[in-house]
Amino acid sequence: MPEKDLYEKLIKFYEFQLGEMPFRDEFYQALKATFSPQDLRVFFLLPFMGNSTSQKLEKKAAKTGIETATLEKTLKAFVPQGLVDTWIIPGKGRVYARALIISLLELQVRLVDDSPMRAACTKVMNAFIEGAVKMLPTRTPYYRVLPVERTLTGATPVVTIPLEIPIPDPREVLPIDIVSEMVKKEELIAVSDCYCRSTKRLIGEDCGHPMETCFYFNELAQTKLEAGYARRVDYEEAMRILYQAEEAGLIHNVSNCKGKIQTLCNCCSCSCGVIKAIVHGQTNVGAPSRYTAVVDTEKCQLQGNCVPACPMKVYELMDGKLVQHAEKCIGCGHCVSVCPEQAIRMELRSEQRKIYTDNDALFRQINIEGITGLVVSKLQGR
Repeated sequence: MPEKDLYEKLIKFYEFQLGEMPFRDEFYQALKATFSPQDLRVFFLLPFMGNSTSQKLEKKAAKTGIETATLEKTLKAFVPQGLVDTWIIPGKGRVYARALIISLLELQVRLVDDSPMRAACTKVMNAFIEGAVKMLPTRTPYYRVLPVERTLTGATPVVTIPLEIPIPDPREVLPIDIVSEMVKKEELIAVSDCYCRSTKRLIGEDCGHPMETCFYFNELAQTKLEAGYARRVDYEEAMRILYQAEEAGLIHNVSNCKGKIQTLCNCCSCSCGVIKAIVHGQTNVGAPSRYTAVVDTEKCQLQGNCVPACPMKVYELMDGKLVQHAEKCIGCGHCVSVCPEQAIRMELRSEQRKIYTDNDALFRQINIEGITGLVVSKLQGR
């Protein structure tokens, strides 16, 4: 009986996460040029979801005739290639997991040396950035926007009435809204070049924004450090990079959870997939912050600083008036930070989307939606 096409099987695994694979034939050929059938036999020892210890994998490998030395060598080689994630769990030891398609893409576009795999991944990644990928019908966004920090932690609008009773800040700012508070809670921090801007640079569309702006935390940080394409930073250096990103007009996009975050991107509207997805009306990639920008028309002197500062093109100067398309606002706060009259403020949205407890809970929900959407699509013949 002929062996199953393992390269086709791997693409189908990626399509579960990505939807329809763009440049499918070229990606298939790149996989064949990069990985042997024996490599992929090792890959498919890993569970479809979750992780597995070295001991469990050795037992599975023995049943299929794969020697322990081959298993260990192949798994180690997979990590810097973006095929496998690995980290250490206290009390459990080293574990391995199938990496998401985005891990393969983001690693390959950061490589210095050209190869069929890097070339194919660059095309797939650019298609993802530009919204040309048919995503699975999930509803829950993986990312959410965090506002420019000083727009929430600056002068607090506390007013005192004659009885000297303070009126509380209507913004209701929480630690989950503040980038420094979110980062402070995480034990291990790593930073690397932005994979969206790396992709654009490879195709000759470098936008000129800062590159080293992608953050990883905890287990995912450990994986990226072992893969060799991120560097470890402490809290103080992380915050310097993040504040510089704010000054450059980049938008904080953090894992859509309250703690144990995995990623924190700093995105631009010219190169980054998360912001482009929001612009295109895709609601399952990134969510706005808990805030929206509100203009005080009496204070506004029509300086127009907010127009170029807004990545979503919320503002226009028309016929001597500032027009605000409030429905486009993602609550990044850049307009607030550049207004010399302080005529724009951040206000809590009247309707709030769910923010998950931690990254595990977030991924469970997204996976449930993905599996359900896949089953429904199959039943409907799509």
